Amino acid sequence: MSSYRMMNRIICSREALENFQFVTINGRVLFNEKERVVRIARAYSQVVKSAIRQLFDGKSVDELTKEFYNILPNYIYLETALKQAKTIVDGLLDREDEKGEIIHAKIKRFWFGSRGNKSDKGNRNVKFHVLKDHVEVRVKDPWGKWVHGKAYFGKEYLPLLHELEELAERKEEGYGAVVSFKHYPMIHLQIPLWLYLKHFSSPKPNGYGLLPVSI
Repeated sequence: MSSYRMMNRIICSREALENFQFVTINGRVLFNEKERVVRIARAYSQVVKSAIRQLFDGKSVDELTKEFYNILPNYIYLETALKQAKTIVDGLLDREDEKGEIIHAKIKRFWFGSRGNKSDKGNRNVKFHVLKDHVEVRVKDPWGKWVHGKAYFGKEYLPLLHELEELAERKEEGYGAVVSFKHYPMIHLQIPLWLYLKHFSSPKPNGYGLLPVSI
């Protein structure tokens, strides 16, 4: 029996990882209704775990989208979860000694991810607004309204996040987002690499910020 530990920061396919560059920044988040966010994470983790075996047996992501929609009724969350499961399966299939063995996925904590898309003003399910000393976060509940929270990334990241917020509002950039649970809820935002380097690379080479990066 083989085991494969799922990483909460992998929220896109291998192709996406190879073609798009980003830096992840992490912040602690306090939700006003934590139990609703935990429900999303439980459903997301259930989809990932259940999909691994079926993908390994040859089912397509499209087939599983229909099958699992009743568990996680939000297409972006569901698509992100299934792509994560497919990334895990592809990794196992690449290892010759793993072929034909039973897959056992260890899930030690809950998390969920939502892929970014600039046409959705950054991300359809996770929105943020930068304030003076923290970041307001909104997370879409598939069974209800938005869940609100306060995230703390550190003041050095606020100018970066403010610029990303403006770019997202103009539909010029997207950002992936993961909410994880270990000792306490954390939010992980995927920042376009060029934008991160614009704020944290010194000296800044000519050209940073001139080429758009899609996520």
